[in-house]
Amino acid sequence: MRKILILLTSSLFFYCLFRDMTPVKTLILGVAVASAYGISKIPAKYVLAAKYPMIVASLALCPVLVLYGWLRSSRFVVPAVMLFGFYGIALFLITMEEKNKKIHKEIIGLSLLYAACVVNLFLTGHTGLIFPLSIAVLLFLFIINKVAIMPFIAGYTGIATAFLLVKGVSILGPGVPLMTVERYALLGTGCALMIITFISYLKRTDPMSVLAFFGLLYVSVDLLLSVGFKVKGVLLYQPVQALFIVGPLVGAALKGGKERP
Repeated sequence: MRKILILLTSSLFFYCLFRDMTPVKTLILGVAVASAYGISKIPAKYVLAAKYPMIVASLALCPVLVLYGWLRSSRFVVPAVMLFGFYGIALFLITMEEKNKKIHKEIIGLSLLYAACVVNLFLTGHTGLIFPLSIAVLLFLFIINKVAIMPFIAGYTGIATAFLLVKGVSILGPGVPLMTVERYALLGTGCALMIITFISYLKRTDPMSVLAFFGLLYVSVDLLLSVGFKVKGVLLYQPVQALFIVGPLVGAALKGGKERP
């Protein structure tokens, strides 16, 4: 029943995300739902094993994009930057919550990942992920009682915001025209998925449930900022790229609680 509820809610969410459906968008929507279901069938240990490749790829992209500027506009690089940046941080947070390493190691590791993610997003001109992701990280750190790390992330967020403003990059978007029904449907389905994963997280703190909860927490923050405050996010402003983030999260939500790696 839980799996059916998640599939139905996520399908409605994806449908609302892609306004003005076309055959191509319908195909993308189908691929997103199918990929989510496929990921739910992969053993958790293999999903979590992607942590180090994601982290290494995110860190390695930083000097590559600095040295080879022509790569920044590639249509393949932007989704990769978002995917590696988001999941590098997400998987690091999950293992941090599980292993309880020394505080200075957690601060250094998260700081490096955050800095690399911000630089990569700035170089590719897709900074919409920065602000919602930062708020989601702060909320998640508070929930898992890592309050000592929060001032560092808050400080980095302030520095990144100030840097973007100095460079003339606005954190506000023009606003996305949404009908009232679409607006409430998006917010409702996003929050519903977050609540479902939060309940799973409270019942069983296995890594997949934690990943799903953090990811859907980010989705809710992104939607709330974009719809309520016109802050540039990823979901409404770059829905195709957003699928690289949201699709695996739905798969994690479908899988959460089934097994431990």
